[in-house]
Amino acid sequence: MNSRDPPSKILLLIITYLPQSFPLTNDFLFETFKQYGEVKKILIFERGKTNKAFVEYHEVKQAILARRNMIGKSLTPQGGRLLIHYSRLKQLDLEVVDHTRGSEYHSDDEETLPEQKSALKSMTLPNSIPVSPPLIKPQSIEQKPNNGNQFNGIQNITEESPTKAIMETQLRQLERILDDDYEQEVAKIQLTQLDSNEMAIQELLNQQPSKFLKVSNLDERVTPRMLYNLFNRFGHLEALLLKKNIRQSILQFVNKENAIIAKELLNNVIFFGNELRIIFQNAYNALLQPNNAYEEYYQGSQTKFKIVPLSRVLQFSGISQLLEIQDMVKLVGKIQEIKLDTQYIQITMVDIYEALKVISVFSEYDYKGNKISLTLK
Repeated sequence: MNSRDPPSKILLLIITYLPQSFPLTNDFLFETFKQYGEVKKILIFERGKTNKAFVEYHEVKQAILARRNMIGKSLTPQGGRLLIHYSRLKQLDLEVVDHTRGSEYHSDDEETLPEQKSALKSMTLPNSIPVSPPLIKPQSIEQKPNNGNQFNGIQNITEESPTKAIMETQLRQLERILDDDYEQEVAKIQLTQLDSNEMAIQELLNQQPSKFLKVSNLDERVTPRMLYNLFNRFGHLEALLLKKNIRQSILQFVNKENAIIAKELLNNVIFFGNELRIIFQNAYNALLQPNNAYEEYYQGSQTKFKIVPLSRVLQFSGISQLLEIQDMVKLVGKIQEIKLDTQYIQITMVDIYEALKVISVFSEYDYKGNKISLTLK
């Protein structure tokens, strides 16, 4: 079963990511789908984490309208995404269907069951569609046990089931169709994931050292200046382009040697809670020209620092109010130890990752008219 099957008055619903606590019922599906036409029967299959159901309309055009409007939508704000296909079944036979709940609906019963109308009146459908009391009464279909007889082949479901054996064959037909459709959907998802992973792998394999780096998985708190301060400490950085909407940045160094050093030191480190993912970027794809409001170009001081290994020990100098620095640093990262000297204050952070946060904020920071000098020890 797939999207190329011809239109049918029976729809197969595949409901994914529906919370297990959600009470999925025939009545709920009926209220959801009746707006597109006269619903004749509903049959729910509950198969593990994925729920599946058949909805049979009186006319094919009603099923077409329902599929067009509901495919891809969610039944609840918490989940329940709908995949909808046309069924190959000719009609649903609800006389004997093991392990399911089926309901048949008739338009001549609209004045019965007032209690049920009252309950459904308060129900709220997805997408803020108001629910009116049901115009027809769902009738429970009696279930009979399966005697376990085995039959080969598949036959179309007919209006009346002459024997229990035929009805058991029909059940196996339904289950086989459901299994085939579920396997196809899983295969599609896996193929999409493989394609994405394959592209990432190929990007890693094909990269060549250059003076451009692509940095991904940036935390939303990271600004262009913070990113510049960090990478300029471990390689002479000229400029960068931050793509805020996808939390990614393209960095341009003075040469590929500096880019190699920065990548070696900072790739896979934790920066503001996120693990930086860094690869070399081809110069052809490394334009630093902003194309929209979400992209920001930044060119820093281009100060050339002595490149040193990562360290959690930071030394501050250059200003007279040294004690005030520790209070400022505490706002950014976690401090383990403080040593005060007449000319500088040395602060040891709890780990390297906390030190990187402080470097990104306070490198060449102007404080009361003086620029803070920050070095790694």
